[in-house]
Amino acid sequence: MLAASLIPTEVSGVGVLNAAFEAVVDGLRSSVLGFARPEDPQAFHVPPVISRALLERLGYVDAFPNLLGTLHTFVGDNRRWRAVQAARLADGAPWHSDQTISDVVALPATCYHLYPLVASQTLAQAVTMTAEASCYRHEGSSELGRLRSFRMREIVRIGGPDDVPAWRDEWLARARTWFEGLGLTVSVEVATDPFFGDAARMMAPPQRQEELKWELKADLGTGRAQAIASANYHKDHFGGLFGIQTDGDVAHTACAAFGLERIVLALIAVHGAAPERWPASVRGALGFGGADR
Repeated sequence: MLAASLIPTEVSGVGVLNAAFEAVVDGLRSSVLGFARPEDPQAFHVPPVISRALLERLGYVDAFPNLLGTLHTFVGDNRRWRAVQAARLADGAPWHSDQTISDVVALPATCYHLYPLVASQTLAQAVTMTAEASCYRHEGSSELGRLRSFRMREIVRIGGPDDVPAWRDEWLARARTWFEGLGLTVSVEVATDPFFGDAARMMAPPQRQEELKWELKADLGTGRAQAIASANYHKDHFGGLFGIQTDGDVAHTACAAFGLERIVLALIAVHGAAPERWPASVRGALGFGGADR
């Protein structure tokens, strides 16, 4: 089943996906945006890299250096560099990289590109935005679903302290109902929120107590539940960092995040590797049509 869907490469956590897998991703993408449509979120395309300085400002580099994917570039003239390397190799010297760290890093979460879009603004009303991105986290496990390169669809809400928590709770309920409609058995569990800076470990207990992060978990075929989506309330963390105001207060933010590859793996674990044989209700929800098996 796995070989027919997510084809391993020479490195763990990086896979090649076949056409059937991608068709399900397309269906999930349309379905998520379908039940987001009443809010008419502003949609953006964001790149798979982000400013290193921005992540440092957010506290991510201090909190999660083990998950960060850095990019390096070669320095100097290309022909000169090749000549130097050839001379070194000819003398039996080890290959020398002559690299410098780039000013961008691999994007760890889609929403990090969205908050700066309304920086230093006073919002007349709550704003909802959405984007999907290829993200990267240097996962230390080879467990199925622990991909280092993966896609994340996020819907972000920026508004007042009364509006945003209610929005987050509504999206949590929406996501649970949606997953159950796809035939998935999901558990909803309170967790810690990875958006907070270098005090993340110390803040874990109060985050659980305040229920800032909820994860929706499902079995991906390993007998162990993994998060396939989350609904997160950041309070005024990003509003304060980016100077976003609303109604005289620092703006609060929340996001609903969906791990597309993990959701597909959860569907395969329940319904099998052949989408054409999935239940009609599931196929209909994903825009496939067709008869029940």
